[in-house]
Amino acid sequence: MDCPDVRELLDAYALGAAEKREAQQLEEHVADCVRCWEELTQAQQSAALFAFSITLQEPPTSLERRILARAAQERDAALRGSTPLLRRLRISWPVAAGAFGLAGAAALAFTAFLQVQMSDLRDDRDNLMQQVAEARVRLDDQNQIFNVLFDPNQQTKMMPAVATGSSAWGEYHWSKTAGQGVLACHDMPPLAEGEVYQAWFVAQDGQIPAGTFESTDGDCWYPMEPARTPVGLTGVGITREKRGGSNTPGEWLLFASLRS
Repeated sequence: MDCPDVRELLDAYALGAAEKREAQQLEEHVADCVRCWEELTQAQQSAALFAFSITLQEPPTSLERRILARAAQERDAALRGSTPLLRRLRISWPVAAGAFGLAGAAALAFTAFLQVQMSDLRDDRDNLMQQVAEARVRLDDQNQIFNVLFDPNQQTKMMPAVATGSSAWGEYHWSKTAGQGVLACHDMPPLAEGEVYQAWFVAQDGQIPAGTFESTDGDCWYPMEPARTPVGLTGVGITREKRGGSNTPGEWLLFASLRS
């Protein structure tokens, strides 16, 4: 069995649906083929995710009693139909219960192992979903930036540094067609531990927080959320705040007046 044959069987094998002879050939192949072994591992993890289609529940406390009672009934029924020799060699119930207890403990241990594996898979799934959500946000931000910057009718306002001696500068780009804006900043002062940059709208009735962001190189391209664009907009600016943002702006780093 070569690699293409193995790959056709990976999903069936992971689901336990491969024929015995094919399964043996597949196992012999992946024992010597690292690439197919990795693909088999991925297929098994994907198969395990099917368990998430049902809700995991704790078994009722009476389940163990019912299992032991059923085992006792089956044991007695088997012994009633056995030969006299087997009946003379009958194992006492405490011994049988002890053996059953060992088997049950082994089953519980295996169940615990599966639960750990399921927990790991659930964490992997949650991490993947978080990464997908973050990637979607970044894609939406990039689309907004492109919509604004490539609008031939977009307007640009320079954002000079407010602090004396600062080399920071920026621009506010606004697209009336897209109804969106973008802040661009350059040579921003470095952030201290626990700090973020915060964008602001300035309107006739006060300052409105417009989100926080970070930068490792002093540059930024930050989409201003159109849903937050206030009526009577008179300016936009950037401050440096504690992580989590503020409801009141501190010292302005950059500011642009939008009054005509």
